[in-house]
Amino acid sequence: MRYGIKTFFILFSLTILSGCASLTSSIKKPKLYTLAFYNTEKLYDTQNDPKTDDDGFTPGGVMQWDQERYKTKIRHVAQVIETIGGKGGPDIIGLCEVENRQVLDDLVKSSPLRKRRYGIIHYDSPDPEGLDVAMLYNPRVFKPTSQTNLPIRFSEKGFTSRGILQVKGTLAGEPVTVYVNHWPEDRGSAALGAARRRDAATELRRQLDLQLKADKNVKIIVLGDFADEPNAVSVEKVLRASGRPNPAFQNELFNTFYLWFVQGDGSYHTRNDNKMRDQIMVTKSMVNTQAGLHYVHGSAQIHDPEFAKFTFGRYKDTPRQTWSHTLYLGGYSDHFPVYIKLQK
Repeated sequence: MRYGIKTFFILFSLTILSGCASLTSSIKKPKLYTLAFYNTEKLYDTQNDPKTDDDGFTPGGVMQWDQERYKTKIRHVAQVIETIGGKGGPDIIGLCEVENRQVLDDLVKSSPLRKRRYGIIHYDSPDPEGLDVAMLYNPRVFKPTSQTNLPIRFSEKGFTSRGILQVKGTLAGEPVTVYVNHWPEDRGSAALGAARRRDAATELRRQLDLQLKADKNVKIIVLGDFADEPNAVSVEKVLRASGRPNPAFQNELFNTFYLWFVQGDGSYHTRNDNKMRDQIMVTKSMVNTQAGLHYVHGSAQIHDPEFAKFTFGRYKDTPRQTWSHTLYLGGYSDHFPVYIKLQK
């Protein structure tokens, strides 16, 4: 009799375990989507463009920018992009400091990225150095519906720079808008640089207000190199991007990298100090985890793989750049990429 009871309990246990296994297999892991931004540090081709100040980046220029160095740069940038956010790379990545469509074509066709078949969105800008912003996207995940380059109306007479790239589309079937930025740096003076960035922030804020007025639940991702940190007037006051996810402040952007800044971390290193210049922000509708596609809390990361940074010495753990002024170092970029995860 005891063998019958023992057999019964064995069969009962196996039934329960198989049921648990079936239940576990039926629970699907939520799909995650990676959105990133990367300042590529002067990704020029080797040809002279008479319309821009790129003479130094030619084989005979001061940078001695020949095909060998160019191909190394393309390979390095592609290697960094490939490793952002884990297996599969980013689904959307904003780029800045790219010279033209040709360098983007070369980038997506390079061996680390070729299999991903990224789509390209790019406009030539009036930037005097000929450096633009652009966006790469996974066409299996993101379907663009419209795109435009928004010019910035600078208060400083005669000053021109790249605009703001606006791309609308569907990500995982939901409408989203992505803005790719590279705001002016301090050239001429710090005061001039700050004024130019306030102008850029004003234009971007105007665009956001137009969309939020039409739909308060619109889903917007703002990413870029803002040449300012999260607490700067241009970002926190003019653009109205803060580190508080509280949905009560509906018109604010949530700056997913504010905490990194508070902790003293940064995507860029200068004068023995980290600067959190590269940031990603989302509208409050994307902070709500119950409303479809949303930001995964705590997913904001600075991507600093060992191969792309100095691993010893004075500059340990800082970006391993391509240049130090005119000295060729053969590195990757003077910025680390940043990324976030979205989930539906």
